[in-house]
Amino acid sequence: QMKNFNRYKSIKEIPGDFTSKSRFVKAAFVRNYSEASDTESESVSQFFHILDSVTQPRGCEMVGNKPKLTVYSSCCNVSKGIYYYKTYDNSRINGIDMFRENLEQKRLIKYHMRREPELLIYN
Repeated sequence: QMKNFNRYKSIKEIPGDFTSKSRFVKAAFVRNYSEASDTESESVSQFFHILDSVTQPRGCEMVGNKPKLTVYSSCCNVSKGIYYYKTYDNSRINGIDMFRENLEQKRLIKYHMRREPELLIYN
């Protein structure tokens, strides 16, 4: 492994880089071979695992002096009206049930995006 690692440690792009094209192909590959789930919670969890396979970590690619990163990931169950998301710093999957809102009203409905890490310490 170290011999193989040494072949790549000095280059700026590795196979499976963070370009949009590479990330799209990898996501399609992972989705194609991932197992489908029977329940809503398992399906949502599996979806985010697929997206995690192409998440862009802070600092692996720079634009000028600013790091590129995956700010958030999301999906929606359109039949149930539930929008799921997680953010870069908060990997907990959060959901918003749109059907619990009056979608015919004129005012914009906003929710605070939970960005802070939520750590659960058991002891």
